[in-house]
This record gives sequence, C-alpha cells and structure tokens, in this order.
Amino acid sequence: MTKPLVVLHPDLPPGVREFLTGKPGIAVHSPTDSAGVTAALAAGGSVLVTHTWRDEFLTPSLRWIAGTGAGFEQYPLERFETQGVVLTTAAGVHTDCVAEHAFALLLALTRRIGEAARNMEHARWQPLIGEELGGKNLAVIGLGRIGDAIAERALSWGMEVAGVKRSPANYSGPVTDVRGTDQLAELCGWADIVVLASPARPDGRPLIAGPELQALGAGWIVNIGRGSLIDETALIDALSTGRLRGAGLDVTRTEPLPAESPLWSDPKVVITAHNAGASPGFGRRWGMLFDQNLAAFTGGDDWINRLGHDIARGH
Repeated sequence: MTKPLVVLHPDLPPGVREFLTGKPGIAVHSPTDSAGVTAALAAGGSVLVTHTWRDEFLTPSLRWIAGTGAGFEQYPLERFETQGVVLTTAAGVHTDCVAEHAFALLLALTRRIGEAARNMEHARWQPLIGEELGGKNLAVIGLGRIGDAIAERALSWGMEVAGVKRSPANYSGPVTDVRGTDQLAELCGWADIVVLASPARPDGRPLIAGPELQALGAGWIVNIGRGSLIDETALIDALSTGRLRGAGLDVTRTEPLPAESPLWSDPKVVITAHNAGASPGFGRRWGMLFDQNLAAFTGGDDWINRLGHDIARGH
C-alpha cells in the first residue's frame, strides 16, 4: 500500500513536526512557505497538517486536513463536503494549557504584573496594590472544554462563576448558572471579570461591543477565544476613558496586532501572541489524535474530532 503523503504547513505548534518526521506509515513533506504547501498538495499530497488555510490548498488529491487548532471558522466547509475532504480538529488537546494561560493573563491584570513588568524596563521601584480573585464574579463566555476548565479553576479559587452557552439546556458541566447569548449584556453587568473562550461567530461579528463593555464597567476582560469576539474600537475607548480596568489578550482581530495599535502601549493591557495553546506537551497529545485518525484514514478505526460528528463541544 502506498504511504499517504502528509504535507506540513510551516507554521505548526511545538512538537507536531517532530512527532510526524520519520513516523512509519506516512511520507512527510515539509515546505518552507505556503507556495510550497500548494505545490506539494498539487503533486499528490492527500493529508494536510495545518491551522492556516488558503483556497489554493484545496487540490484534487486532498482528502484529510489534520487541524492543529480547535477552531474551524477559517475553512470552506461546504467545499470540503462537496469534495469529500475530512476535517479533524485539535479540540481538547490544549484545554488545560489554554485555561492556565487565561488565568496567567487574569492574574497579570488583577495583580498588576503587566504594569510591574513595564516598571522593570525603567528600573522603577513602584509598589502596586493588586486585587484578589477570591469572591469576584467571573463570567465565562463559551462553556466548551476550555471554558469548563477555566470555570473549574475559578471555582477552586473561591470565585462566583456564571457562563454563556448557545444551548444552556444541553449543558452538563461545573457551572450552575448558565445563560443564553440573549442575556450576555445582563451577565456582563453582574461580572467583575469576563473571559472569552468561545469560537468566532460565523459572520465574524463581535460578541462584546460597546453595550457589553459599558455593562462590565470597572472590570477586566480576557480573550483566549478569537480576536473577532471583541469590538476593538469599543475596547480601546473603554480603556482610554478609564471605565475598563484592564484587558488580557491572547488574540486580536488582526494578527499580528499592527504596531500602531494603541493596545500595545496601554499599561492596562497585557498581550500575548496567540500562544495560549502552545506548550512542550502539545505535540505528544496531538500525536495521539493523529495516530487514531490516521488509522481511520486508512480504514481501520473511528475518527476523533471529525467536524460535524463528535466535536459538538468545540472550543
């Protein structure tokens, strides 16, 4: 049997390339740029390992996309269905890592670590009074795997937790106060802290805009979901007027965040470069998914995280 040609996008999380390189049963091609990915797929590549999508990747030989991210809004799903392309995601692979990162951003804001780091650049000794998380109201927007992991950690820290889910009646996780998206503004009014752990909306519209930020008032917001979930103009306004106490952002609407964005210089903002899910353990955990899905691809097992089948809890 001919080995499947697996094409690796050059931008992959830690450990994925190392896991696949030299793996028996597959032939691996590692282009250095998107043009090389397109050429390898056009030359017969049947499997693409990627989080990034370009329409020219959809060649006649492509049969499986082994995604390295939990999201899937970047892919042309209808075209995949027409051509018979299977898409699997990495949902669940980086759950704990992203939940920890959300707390890292949150603590950087409430304990004012971001401001202290800026003071270090100028050798400025300035004691700062930070806030405690215990007793604070936390609203988790998106109660999937990651949202639940954030909620579990918050509950163990003595926080009050409520959440938003598209279908609250179907929820069975650790949060007892679960509301629909129609109550988002009301929940922001209750919260001291809002954490976004939701996939992007299909139409790209933000979940958090002026009214929600106005309701949140003198609170904090953390986004480890998707950059499009926050109206950045409204966010910048809420920060500049002093209503919002801080924002921790692992994702932004445009990535990389443009150098001229005022978010870079705002001392109340902590930014990381969309790396919440990156850790040395990612490649090993993702590889376990890949192995079972490779068996499914070659006809001997069931798919894991196949879009439209068993990833209903998503991000």
